[in-house]
Amino acid sequence: MFVFGNGLLSLKRFIGSVLVTLLSFGYSLGLSLDFQGVYYDRSSVVTYCFYDSTKKIGKDEFIGKTKTYDIRLARNEYEACQIVIRSKLNSTSSRYTVEFSDFTNENGDVLKSEVFEEKYITCISDKNYGTYPDALVPYTGVQEFRLGYARNWPFYIRVHADENTPAGVYSAQVTVKSLRDGEKIQLIADLTATVWDFSLPVTPSCETAFGLSRYNIARTYYTSGNPAREQELYEKYYEFLLDHKISPYELPVDILSDEADAYMSDPRLTSFLIPYPGNDDALLAYYQKVQSNPDWARKGYFYPIDEPGDLEAYGRYNAITNRLSDICPGYSMVTPFYTPSFKENGQTYYATELQAGRSNILCGISNIFDSNDFLCQVDGRRADGSKIWWYVCCGPQGDYCNIFIHFEGIRGRLLSWQQKKLNIGGLLYWDTTFWRDVISPWGDALTTPWTGNTAFGDGSLMYPGQDGPVSSLRLEEISDGIDDYEYLTIAEELFGREYIDKKIARVSNTLTDYTLDDLLLAKVRVEIGNDIESKLAER
Repeated sequence: MFVFGNGLLSLKRFIGSVLVTLLSFGYSLGLSLDFQGVYYDRSSVVTYCFYDSTKKIGKDEFIGKTKTYDIRLARNEYEACQIVIRSKLNSTSSRYTVEFSDFTNENGDVLKSEVFEEKYITCISDKNYGTYPDALVPYTGVQEFRLGYARNWPFYIRVHADENTPAGVYSAQVTVKSLRDGEKIQLIADLTATVWDFSLPVTPSCETAFGLSRYNIARTYYTSGNPAREQELYEKYYEFLLDHKISPYELPVDILSDEADAYMSDPRLTSFLIPYPGNDDALLAYYQKVQSNPDWARKGYFYPIDEPGDLEAYGRYNAITNRLSDICPGYSMVTPFYTPSFKENGQTYYATELQAGRSNILCGISNIFDSNDFLCQVDGRRADGSKIWWYVCCGPQGDYCNIFIHFEGIRGRLLSWQQKKLNIGGLLYWDTTFWRDVISPWGDALTTPWTGNTAFGDGSLMYPGQDGPVSSLRLEEISDGIDDYEYLTIAEELFGREYIDKKIARVSNTLTDYTLDDLLLAKVRVEIGNDIESKLAER
C-alpha cells in the first residue's frame, strides 16, 4: 500500500542530494541560482520552512516552501512543529539572531511554549551512516549564531495546553536578524497554535514501562560520595519522563518509605517496578505494601527475568514464578521475549504457553506481532485476562518502526498507531540513559556497540545536560505517539472501532507497510481532533 509512495520519497531525497552537489559546483563557478522558494525579502540572506515535528532535515538538505504553520493540540497535551532556517548559498552574512515571541490569543492569554535548538548527532560505526538532528537544547532569549553558507538551522517549537487553557487560536512570530547588516530583519515568520475544546486524561490510556538508570546518571555526573546530588538528578530525570507521559521502571525512593506513597499515587504514573529481593521477608514486605492500596496494586509489577528463550532459561523462570506464587499470590509480572517459539529435543515450545498463568503481562518484541499465528496466541492470552504489551530495543530494524537516530522520525510516532491497531495496551523500553559504553552520547551515537553497527541511540532517549536531562526528537516522537494513542482511544469510544480502523489504515497498513509522509500523518491526526471536538460539543 505505502511501499510505492515511500519509494518516491527515497527518490526525492536522492534527487535532492544530486541537486545540492550540482548547485554547489555551479556556485563555485559564479552562477546564481535560487531553488529555495518564497522569501520574506528577496534581498534577504536567509530563508525558512516550517515542518511537522517528526521531520528530520539534514544540514545541507534543500528546504521546502511552507511559510506558515498551525500547531493543533488538546488540553493536557504538548505538541510541536519545526522551523528550519537556511542561509542562501550566496549570502554575505554569517551572524544572526533568532527571536521567538509568545503565543497569545485575542484576549491576551498566553499559551505556554518552549523553543529548542536541534543539535546534529553523527552516526558512525563501520562507516559513516550520516548526521541527523536529535538532541533538543533549550533555547532562551536572543542568542547570536553563526550559520555557514547553504546550511540549515533547525528549531523545535513546542507548546503546552494545561487543563485551564482557553480553547482557540494563539499567534506567534519568529524573527531573524542579520548582525553584520546592523540587525537588519531578514524574515518574519507567522505561526499559530489552535487548542481544541477537549482535554486528554491525566492518566494515559497507553501503559508504559521505561528503564531509567540511576547508576548511569550518577556515573555520568560524577556524583560518587554525594548521595543528595545523585538523588536530585534522578528525580529530575524521573519527573522529565513523567511529564512526557512515560512511566519509569523504578520510583525515586524505596517503596517501603512513606515518601513512596505519593509517587505510587501519582495519576501520571501507569506502572512501576516492585523489587525482587532474595530475602523472602523483604519480598513479602514490598508486595504487602503495594497490595495495601488498589491503585498501587494495579500499577505494580515484578520483572525479575528478561527474554528467556530456551528450556534452561525457562527453568529459572519457573523457579522465580513458583516463588512468587508462594509468597505473593495474585502477583503481576512482565517477562519480555523476542523468541515466540523454540525447538528442543524434537518438541516445539511457545512463549505464550510457557508464560500462561505465570506472567500476566504478555510482552513480545514488536516484530513478532507480524505473525497471524502469534496474534491468535495473543488473543488467547487476552481472553484469560492478561495484559498485552510490546517492546522495541536494538531491534527490530529494517522496515519495522523503531526509535533510532538514523530512522525517519515518523516511525517513532507511528509505533503507537500500530500498537492501537493491534489492541496492544502497553509499551516497554529497556533504558533511556544507557551511556556507559560510550564516552558521551553527544559524540557517539552507537550507545550499544555490542548489539551491532546500526542501533544508533539504542537505550538512550535523553542526553545529559549540565544540570539535568536534555530531550531528543525520539523521546518527543514517543511522547506524541502516546498522545495519538489517546486520540484514537477517545475516538473509539465516541465513534466505534470501525472509525479508528479506517483512520489508522490511512497511515499504516501493516507493521512494515506504512506512510513516511509527515504531512499525511498530521492531516489524519487533525481530522480525528476536529471530529472529537465536534462530537463533544454536541453533548
